[in-house]
Order: sequence, then structure tokens, then C-alpha cells
Amino acid sequence: MNPEEHHKKVVSYFKESELGYDIVLGGTKHFGYYPDETNNISERKAQELMQDLLAEKLRIKSGQKILDAGCGQGVVSTYLAKKYGCNAIGITIVPFEISKSIKLAQKNGISGKTEYLLMDYSRTNFGNNEFDAVYAMESLVHSPDARTTLKEFFRILKPGGKLAIFDYTIAHDTKFTSREMKMWSIIAERTAMGSIGMMRHGSFANLLKRAGFRNAKQEEITKNIIPSIRKLNKLAKIPFLFVNFFKMQKHFINVTAAIEVYKLAEKRIFRYNIFTAIK
Repeated sequence: MNPEEHHKKVVSYFKESELGYDIVLGGTKHFGYYPDETNNISERKAQELMQDLLAEKLRIKSGQKILDAGCGQGVVSTYLAKKYGCNAIGITIVPFEISKSIKLAQKNGISGKTEYLLMDYSRTNFGNNEFDAVYAMESLVHSPDARTTLKEFFRILKPGGKLAIFDYTIAHDTKFTSREMKMWSIIAERTAMGSIGMMRHGSFANLLKRAGFRNAKQEEITKNIIPSIRKLNKLAKIPFLFVNFFKMQKHFINVTAAIEVYKLAEKRIFRYNIFTAIK
């Protein structure tokens, strides 16, 4: 599939999922971080802790120019700009996310510190060596080719600039049962996770090095997002009874994912990671 066709799938998925993300996650499109692996904080608080962890990994400072690559509805970038004083630019290929991001920035009184652009993060219009930091919060997986995207991140980062990727990896195909592989293939295809096939346990850091990055590091935090996945799993259980009975998994993909990903995470076939590197 060429990039243009894949982009249409990405836009279609997020448009179809817009209401669900708004109702269930408040427009946020990433898991929450639970420091002690319990449910004693709200999902919103856990999401903010994940955003604080991102700021920590990037060592964000006031006035720095930061790129949110695949910015969603601007939740992460507005939070960082407001709390840490950075100048955040968010880019996405999903048109409705731009207007929502701008409105959120206005609501938070930080329009002067944020900018949102309709742009492909694999082929940006930015100059070389432009950003102090670049991050992708659960968005790189939607690239048609993560290798191309990482090379673009490297190009637009300043020398010494920091990269942070918060995203999933999966086990080798042989670790899946036939049923698991069937369901996972449906999920990956319907949610437009074009790069998940190359994001394997223990190998993704090598992609960073090949793109030119140094000091590539990986930290697995699956245990800290399990409470987040568990909450989504519980919400999906009753709807999934009907989805499964009528064999409509492809048409209710987020319900299906909430059930299946929890199982895969418990078996460590699905993992959540933080990758950092320096240009």
C-alpha cells in the first residue's frame, strides 16, 4: 500500500473513532501511566502523568521549540506548553484534529505558544535542524514506514536534540496462536497501524540507530499501563458479547481491541515502551 492510500486509512479510522475517543478518553489518544500499577488514580490523572513522563524524558525547558508528531487533538502539546512553557507545534494528517487542537489551546490560554498544521510527519515542510525536541505519543505506529519517519525526525532535529517515542511493540509471529494472530491482524489493519510489523520486541532501537540517532535507549512500562488497558477492557466486555456473537469485530474495532490487547499484554505479546535518542 502506498503512503497516500495508507493516509486515507488513518484519517478514516480516527474520524470513525472521534466520538469514542471524546466520550471514553476525553479526546486523549494515549494510555495513562500508573506509577504503582493500581487503579487508585483517575484515568485523566494517569494520562497527565504519562505526559509529565514525556516531559521528563525530553528534559523540556521553557522556550524550547518542540514538535508533536501526530498530535491528535492537541491534548499533549497544550499540556506541555502550558505546564512547561515550551513552544509546541503539532502536526497531523487528520483535518478535524487541527480545529479541535486550536480550540483546546485557546481554552487553555496558550494560543501564542502553540501552532497546529496539517502535515505528514514523514515529509514535513520544516527546515533542517529546527527543533530542540521531537516526540511521537503512540503515533509512530500509524506511519506507513517508521524508517522513513525516523529519518525525517533526525533531519529536523537540532544537533543534540532529543527524540522520544512512546509506542507499542509486539512479539514475533510465532508467539501468537492462530486465533491471536487473526484478531491482531484485524486490529492492526483496521486501526491503520502501518508500522507495527517492524516494531518488534528488542529490535526497534536498531531502527533509531540506522536513522542516525545515538544513545538509543528503551524502557518497557507495560506494567504501568495495564490498569489503563484493564479499564477499557471492562467497558468493552458487554458490547463485545454482541460484537463477537454477530462476528462484527471489523466494524467495532475499538471494542475488539480493548478485549484482545488486554489478553496480549497479559501474555507479554503486546508491550508498551519508551524509546529515547539524541541526534
